[in-house]
Amino acid sequence: MARPLVPDTTAFISVFRHPELWPALERPLRAGRVWLSSVVVAELLAGTRDVAEARHVDRLVSAMREIPPDGRILTPTPREWAMAGRLLARRSRLYGAVEPRNHLADVLILLSAARIGAEIQTANLRHFQAWERLARAGGLDVVVAGV
Repeated sequence: MARPLVPDTTAFISVFRHPELWPALERPLRAGRVWLSSVVVAELLAGTRDVAEARHVDRLVSAMREIPPDGRILTPTPREWAMAGRLLARRSRLYGAVEPRNHLADVLILLSAARIGAEIQTANLRHFQAWERLARAGGLDVVVAGV
């Protein structure tokens, strides 16, 4: 059975900018495999340039909430927030200091996706694969794939 799919912010931006990529997201969406990360929603809204773009994001969120049984919005739990801090610290210890603010959102997306055994779809593959390796070494079930 195919894993649930969690597109990150770069995956949505790629689809918005290059409509020919839409089928790669549409097929799993129609199959009920796509989950929307609340972290991605925040990043998308923060990057909107006008009200029309914000409305597109709002429509996406509304559509995902309508998918039964409980919607397909994935929000990091308090435990995942704590795990994010630990994972950031571990990477710093192993590979040198990282700026948490530059990685926290991606780590939260990764950890909440791991909760459902998901595949993260991203245009930032190398970056996410580094976090995937650390997460999998810690026993988490998550896979990263390119857009």
